[in-house]
Amino acid sequence: MNQRIQAEHVHQLDHDQKEILRSQWTPQEGEYILFADQEEMIYYLAGVEKHKSLPLLSVGQMIAYISGRDASFKMHFDSGVWQVSVSGCRYKDAELCDVLWEAMKRILSHAVQ
Repeated sequence: MNQRIQAEHVHQLDHDQKEILRSQWTPQEGEYILFADQEEMIYYLAGVEKHKSLPLLSVGQMIAYISGRDASFKMHFDSGVWQVSVSGCRYKDAELCDVLWEAMKRILSHAVQ
Protein backbone atom coordinates (compact mmCIF):
# COMPACT_ATOMS: atom_id res chain seq x y z
CA MET A 1 0.00 0.00 0.00
CA ASN A 2 1.34 3.41 -0.98
CA GLN A 3 1.49 5.85 1.92
CA ARG A 4 1.57 9.03 -0.18
CA ILE A 5 1.22 10.35 -3.70
CA GLN A 6 4.24 10.62 -5.97
CA ALA A 7 5.47 13.07 -8.60
CA GLU A 8 3.38 11.50 -11.37
CA HIS A 9 0.22 12.19 -9.37
CA VAL A 10 1.06 15.90 -9.01
CA HIS A 11 1.81 16.12 -12.75
CA GLN A 12 -1.85 15.23 -13.41
CA LEU A 13 -2.96 18.61 -12.03
CA ASP A 14 -3.35 21.70 -14.17
CA HIS A 15 -1.74 25.02 -13.19
CA ASP A 16 -4.79 26.33 -11.31
CA GLN A 17 -5.22 23.11 -9.32
CA LYS A 18 -1.54 23.21 -8.34
CA GLU A 19 -1.88 26.81 -7.15
CA ILE A 20 -4.94 25.97 -5.04
CA LEU A 21 -3.18 23.00 -3.47
CA ARG A 22 -0.08 25.09 -2.78
CA SER A 23 -2.08 27.95 -1.23
CA GLN A 24 -3.91 25.61 1.16
CA TRP A 25 -0.77 23.75 2.26
CA THR A 26 1.35 24.57 5.29
CA PRO A 27 4.74 22.82 5.04
CA GLN A 28 5.80 20.70 8.02
CA GLU A 29 9.09 19.01 8.84
CA GLY A 30 9.05 15.34 7.84
CA GLU A 31 6.65 15.84 4.94
CA TYR A 32 7.54 14.90 1.39
CA ILE A 33 7.44 17.51 -1.35
CA LEU A 34 7.97 17.84 -5.08
CA PHE A 35 10.66 20.46 -5.67
CA ALA A 36 12.33 21.03 -9.05
CA ASP A 37 10.70 17.79 -10.23
CA GLN A 38 12.46 15.85 -7.44
CA GLU A 39 10.78 14.11 -4.52
CA GLU A 40 12.35 15.34 -1.29
CA MET A 41 11.69 15.26 2.44
CA ILE A 42 11.46 18.49 4.45
CA TYR A 43 14.22 18.44 7.05
CA TYR A 44 14.23 22.16 7.88
CA LEU A 45 11.30 24.49 7.31
CA ALA A 46 13.67 27.37 6.61
CA GLY A 47 14.85 25.55 3.49
CA VAL A 48 11.41 25.14 1.91
CA GLU A 49 10.61 27.33 -1.09
CA LYS A 50 6.83 26.99 -0.92
CA HIS A 51 6.28 28.94 -4.15
CA LYS A 52 8.36 26.31 -6.00
CA SER A 53 7.17 23.20 -4.11
CA LEU A 54 4.06 21.05 -3.91
CA PRO A 55 3.13 18.57 -1.19
CA LEU A 56 3.28 14.84 -1.81
CA LEU A 57 0.22 14.20 0.31
CA SER A 58 -0.09 11.19 2.59
CA VAL A 59 -3.22 9.06 2.81
CA GLY A 60 -4.07 10.77 6.09
CA GLN A 61 -3.59 14.26 4.65
CA MET A 62 -5.87 13.46 1.72
CA ILE A 63 -8.58 12.05 4.01
CA ALA A 64 -8.39 15.19 6.19
CA TYR A 65 -8.49 17.50 3.15
CA ILE A 66 -11.42 15.74 1.48
CA SER A 67 -13.50 15.32 4.64
CA GLY A 68 -13.00 18.99 5.48
CA ARG A 69 -14.36 20.09 2.11
CA ASP A 70 -17.04 17.55 1.21
CA ALA A 71 -19.71 16.56 3.73
CA SER A 72 -20.79 13.67 1.48
CA PHE A 73 -17.32 12.03 1.62
CA LYS A 74 -17.48 8.26 2.23
CA MET A 75 -14.92 5.45 2.15
CA HIS A 76 -15.60 1.74 1.95
CA PHE A 77 -13.40 -1.35 1.51
CA ASP A 78 -14.83 -4.60 0.16
CA SER A 79 -13.31 -7.60 -1.62
CA GLY A 80 -9.92 -5.94 -2.03
CA VAL A 81 -11.31 -2.74 -3.57
CA TRP A 82 -11.53 0.72 -2.00
CA GLN A 83 -14.51 2.88 -2.88
CA VAL A 84 -14.48 6.61 -2.24
CA SER A 85 -17.50 8.82 -2.86
CA VAL A 86 -17.33 12.62 -3.13
CA SER A 87 -19.79 15.11 -4.60
CA GLY A 88 -21.94 12.36 -6.09
CA CYS A 89 -19.03 10.63 -7.84
CA ARG A 90 -17.66 7.24 -6.88
CA TYR A 91 -14.09 6.11 -7.45
CA LYS A 92 -12.80 2.54 -7.11
CA ASP A 93 -9.28 1.13 -6.91
CA ALA A 94 -7.35 -1.56 -5.09
CA GLU A 95 -4.88 1.13 -3.98
CA LEU A 96 -6.28 3.52 -1.35
CA CYS A 97 -3.79 6.25 -2.20
CA ASP A 98 -4.83 6.26 -5.87
CA VAL A 99 -8.57 6.33 -5.19
CA LEU A 100 -8.16 9.18 -2.70
CA TRP A 101 -6.08 11.07 -5.26
CA GLU A 102 -8.91 10.80 -7.81
CA ALA A 103 -11.24 12.35 -5.23
CA MET A 104 -8.66 15.06 -4.48
CA LYS A 105 -8.47 15.99 -8.17
CA ARG A 106 -12.24 16.35 -8.30
CA ILE A 107 -12.32 18.62 -5.26
CA LEU A 108 -9.43 20.72 -6.59
CA SER A 109 -11.12 21.06 -9.98
CA HIS A 110 -14.32 22.31 -8.30
CA ALA A 111 -12.28 24.83 -6.29
CA VAL A 112 -10.97 26.28 -9.58
CA GLN A 113 -14.48 27.00 -10.89
